[in-house]
Amino acid sequence: MSEICLLTGATGFIGGHLARRLVESGRHVRALARPTSDTGDLERLGAEVAPGDLSDPVSIARAASGATHIVHCGALVSDWATVPEIRRINVEGTRHVLEAALRAGVTRVVHFSSTDVYGHPNRPVDESHAPSRFSNWYSRTKLEAESEVRRASSAGAIEAVILRPATIYGPGSVGVVGEIGKAVRARSMLLIDRGRAVAGLCYIDNLVDAAMLALTQEAAAGRTFNVTDGLEVSWSRFVRDLAHGLGSPPPRFSLPYPVARGLGRAMEQSYRLLRTATGLHTPPLLSRQAVDVMGRDQSFSNARLRECLGWEPRVGYEQGLTDTLAWLIAWLHPPAMPS
Repeated sequence: MSEICLLTGATGFIGGHLARRLVESGRHVRALARPTSDTGDLERLGAEVAPGDLSDPVSIARAASGATHIVHCGALVSDWATVPEIRRINVEGTRHVLEAALRAGVTRVVHFSSTDVYGHPNRPVDESHAPSRFSNWYSRTKLEAESEVRRASSAGAIEAVILRPATIYGPGSVGVVGEIGKAVRARSMLLIDRGRAVAGLCYIDNLVDAAMLALTQEAAAGRTFNVTDGLEVSWSRFVRDLAHGLGSPPPRFSLPYPVARGLGRAMEQSYRLLRTATGLHTPPLLSRQAVDVMGRDQSFSNARLRECLGWEPRVGYEQGLTDTLAWLIAWLHPPAMPS
């Protein structure tokens, strides 16, 4: 019987690519998914869908039963949701996954964190950097989740690996590439400081390569790794390249970082009030997290990943951009439904 790998966040961008690679590697993939999620792609892959939620420890324990590995990439990515909402998924949800892993006798847990845990220092840093401040609760909860993972790992019962991806792009990147594509096409794309900051890009297949190594290599146990392709591609270049591929003009609008950050904070607060009053669920047009990601250099060292696990970015920027644009064009221009 093949190994059972429990995957959280499987209906998302990263999780969907991970599910495909895990199935291709011969593993039995069990995907934790909310009952309201679209699981069609997972079912077509042959993955087993386990109904559940990160806020429900019983459903996680049920899904983890018999599993040998867990890849935990489920999270609430937000800096305008309430603090209790973010903590319930990112911190308490991670604790539930670890407790379920311990009870099920899981061999290894690969936990997806984020380079946001560094607090956007605007200078190159490696895994030893200790953040001194945080700009939003999402960043703080991701670091708290890492503490939960380290606590479980240090107890010796679970082998755990932490991955800190930077800006992931590729086919299916609705939240980053898709939003940029829509803004470019509408000629409303806004850059921060003229897009001079390094974007910290990592192509999705390169991230999945790193995750597979983290899942299988003995040298990965107990370690934390930045995952980025190490490119010096700025946000200005990336957005211009996407605009060129879409046949659209490059963005004309830019805001200084301090102005953009102030606007982001104000919009978050306004949207929270609107959400309370009206039930609004669309994200704000600008947020502090978006401003920090696009306005601060995402220059993170990937030396540890290369040296410890022998990882190399298999897909280069030009190929990654070509494949991403092919998806983006199709996503922005879906075929018309027959009448």
